[in-house]
Amino acid sequence: MQMKSKLPPLNNLHTFSIAAKYLSFSKAADELSISQAAVSQQIRLLEQRLGFDLFYRLHKQLKLTEQGIALQNPVNSALDKISNTLDELRKNTEKSILTISILPSLAIKWLIPRLSDFNKQHPDIDVHINAHLGLSDFKNDDLSISFGHQADERLEAKFLMDEAMFLVASPKLLTGKYNFNKISDIKHHTLIHDSVDCVFEAYGIFVEPGWDDFAKLLDVNIKNNKELTLNQSHLVVQAAIAGQGVAIARSALVADDLASGQLVRIYKDKVLKSPGYHLVYPKSRINNKNIQKFEKWLLSICD
Repeated sequence: MQMKSKLPPLNNLHTFSIAAKYLSFSKAADELSISQAAVSQQIRLLEQRLGFDLFYRLHKQLKLTEQGIALQNPVNSALDKISNTLDELRKNTEKSILTISILPSLAIKWLIPRLSDFNKQHPDIDVHINAHLGLSDFKNDDLSISFGHQADERLEAKFLMDEAMFLVASPKLLTGKYNFNKISDIKHHTLIHDSVDCVFEAYGIFVEPGWDDFAKLLDVNIKNNKELTLNQSHLVVQAAIAGQGVAIARSALVADDLASGQLVRIYKDKVLKSPGYHLVYPKSRINNKNIQKFEKWLLSICD
């Protein structure tokens, strides 16, 4: 047989690489999802093109010839380089996805209004927001913006910002008879409750301050007040904006509404603290480029 100068087809070289790995046409056929006959034909065509045999066909056994042994490593190395290069090219041309676990209220009232800045800086990253209550198990999330943080040696946690808790109301309520000039005025207003205040208590992280804590802080009896209960913090904020009553506000959730004048603080010196927010992700992802980019941006807007 006369050796030809042209390189053989890449598909044939790939088939040779797999067959040489297993020293079996049948196992190569299984990995390549083709028939054993197709593997045998591709190897025969490759040998014809090269001008020498690559395998000894023994009884129920294959063995590489000297030429096959000499060709195996260069072919494997070349195929690996091609595969790695294609992976890099795909990374450079395809968008990446970053999935963020976050409380629904924090997503609606804080993150989403600020997210356009990150999107402008990183158009190659598509953000997926997975808004839910509770802590992430990081099976479907790349990272979490967490309210409070449970220490775990497997997790990297970066503190983002403190959070003050205070009372807010619509400016509409400042124009009536009970306009909060006196502490006792609050007894004449509806108290807006968040029914998931203590969703993290079950995790042993913290108990969030509630109306009983503010009653002690104000030194006022509010047991006879009318109540409105909602099951999401952003609904609590929206009810307060609508003038439905007085709400306990978390500073991150109402910053924009205070700035726009939709809400006002009442009894400004009466403030309690929560554990604040952390950026959390598995330590195994500490070198993830997308997480690094998001972390840098997030810390910059929390300064």
